[in-house]
Amino acid sequence: MMSQTANPPLVHTQHSELLAAEAERVAALLAALGPDDWDLDAPTCPGWTVRKIARHIGGAHRWAAAMVRSGQREDPRRLDLNAPASHDGYPDWIRAGATALIEALREAGEDKPVWSWGPDQHARFWVRRMLHEISVHRGDLEIALGRSPEYDPALAVDGVDEFLTVLPFAASFEPRIRALTGDGETLHLHATDGDTVSRPAEWLITLEPIGFRWSHTHAKGAAAVRGPVSELYLFAWGRRPPRAMEIEVLGDHTLLDHWVRNSSF
Repeated sequence: MMSQTANPPLVHTQHSELLAAEAERVAALLAALGPDDWDLDAPTCPGWTVRKIARHIGGAHRWAAAMVRSGQREDPRRLDLNAPASHDGYPDWIRAGATALIEALREAGEDKPVWSWGPDQHARFWVRRMLHEISVHRGDLEIALGRSPEYDPALAVDGVDEFLTVLPFAASFEPRIRALTGDGETLHLHATDGDTVSRPAEWLITLEPIGFRWSHTHAKGAAAVRGPVSELYLFAWGRRPPRAMEIEVLGDHTLLDHWVRNSSF
């Protein structure tokens, strides 16, 4: 599978800044929870609760920080996450995990060789990956609490780019991604508020016999998804189903369902 992009992504310093901001948003969300909120089911993460998402975020950042420091693949099960004993400790724990990752990158340098499961084997991979990890899961928390997530448009564009870039490589642990093949069928994602960002907010995905390719292209696809770029971000990461009221779907629904069914990880 192949991916391509016509414009460079946000640079690693921007990823670090956005990561710190997202950690603060999650910390504020958790600080405002009532005792019963922690056991709320997260509909966009079947089988997960608010508490499990919070623990996952903090653990993932500490795992990534350990790999940036060592350069090697680390077993998350062997890390001492120092998870809080009570709910009151989670906001600061989330902040500390993000800070540890940002500081590890600063000390290592973005070009330090570091193991990753993605296409970029450098420290910078993990800051971008963990930015969108916390950002998408912040959306899961807000949806569980009955709210509609909002994102900075530049972050959302970068998040769709990152999704399409790493998706082929996720087949190493999610085999159904290998089913994203075809004979030239196209899926077009179009942000209706694309004029709010300096980078293209349209994506054309083409399914081919050996996988898929993508580009920032204005073209008519066999299937299309239209909506605000924040909603396309949530759609790409499987948080908005094709029939969600926040987006508009046109064209070949069978093709779209095939993409959605096989593109999650």
